[in-house]
Amino acid sequence: PFTIRWYRVESEPEEVQEIVDSSDYKVYPNGSLAIPDIDADNEGTYRVVLSNGDGSTSVDIEVTVLDIALVIEKQLPEEIIIAPEEDLNLELIVSTATTTLEDDITLSLQYSSNEIKKDLTKYLEFNLLEFTAENKYSKDNARIWGVNLRVPYQHSQASGNLTLVVRDSHSSDSTTTHLIIAKEANDEAPFFDPVPSSVKSFHGDDLFIQTSVKGSTPLTVLWFKLDPYSSEFIEIVNDDKFTIHSNGSLSILDTMEEDEGSYRVEVANNAGSAKVDIEIEVIQRIDLVIVKPLPRQTHVYHGKDLDLEVTVYAAITSEDDLTLSLGHSLKGSYKDITNYFTYTISEEDDVDDRGDDGRTWVIKFIVCYPFTDDLGHLTSYSEYW
Repeated sequence: PFTIRWYRVESEPEEVQEIVDSSDYKVYPNGSLAIPDIDADNEGTYRVVLSNGDGSTSVDIEVTVLDIALVIEKQLPEEIIIAPEEDLNLELIVSTATTTLEDDITLSLQYSSNEIKKDLTKYLEFNLLEFTAENKYSKDNARIWGVNLRVPYQHSQASGNLTLVVRDSHSSDSTTTHLIIAKEANDEAPFFDPVPSSVKSFHGDDLFIQTSVKGSTPLTVLWFKLDPYSSEFIEIVNDDKFTIHSNGSLSILDTMEEDEGSYRVEVANNAGSAKVDIEIEVIQRIDLVIVKPLPRQTHVYHGKDLDLEVTVYAAITSEDDLTLSLGHSLKGSYKDITNYFTYTISEEDDVDDRGDDGRTWVIKFIVCYPFTDDLGHLTSYSEYW
């Protein structure tokens, strides 16, 4: 049988201290030594001694802790111009003290334009090649890597700023470039037709915000919702709640109070970009109430139109949500005269504030002659959906 022991050797004066298993060191049965989370305090001379009944042998080794931050030696150019439907190819050179293979190096790529931000890291393809020969980037204890990157054109067709971050196990560096998609002579800048507008939705209803993006293809459409805590617009992705349609419209299923707020839609192509901000309000559904009905009796001169007015309280979001019908009855006979009157609807502020989402609406309508010549009863029905 043999034994293996590790020692820490201090040179001046020489002092030998045996290493035992602890949070600072791990000695394996095969004789290997592990030093977790190594730092400058671990630098120095280490001695391993192998012995059995016939004698012993030892080896001294020196441990040097490298403290070289990762540096992007060859930055991205200030500006990159690519043609429509051309992949984005990037190249840079980094120096790092990484002691293992390229698995120690990670990259991330961020796109920004105006207030739009997008993480392109998942579309980023890259490979690394170590420069082993002496070159102008060589430095003591550092390894030099060439990095080639590619982003498929489907994800790089909007002009804007690109920020590339390179990281190793203990440091990072970044480089930025401005991406320009070269315009064709007949390129048309993007626009919305129709332009999306602010809307109100009843609690629990499905909401469809209609628009259509126009301009030269390819077009990139992004929707965002304002985070009330960070005051930043957060990108919306397709899921069980939200659907971004190919024409740029947005669907929201089962609207709730948390769906209220500010939304932004942006469309971009290689000729430019456009954006629109809208507000979405979610209101509680309440029953319509006629708070000021028709008078019990009214008079009109022969040959004249009849003017009437009612006031209703309802949680409608616009006068287009309200429909009316009018019937005439006399001695058991009934006639629908809805098609023979005209009406206007206007909202009155603070007339009947009940502390909910209801609003007060005044409806003025005119029953046209000759349908005012018959005595009888008029019944008005108000409905909203």
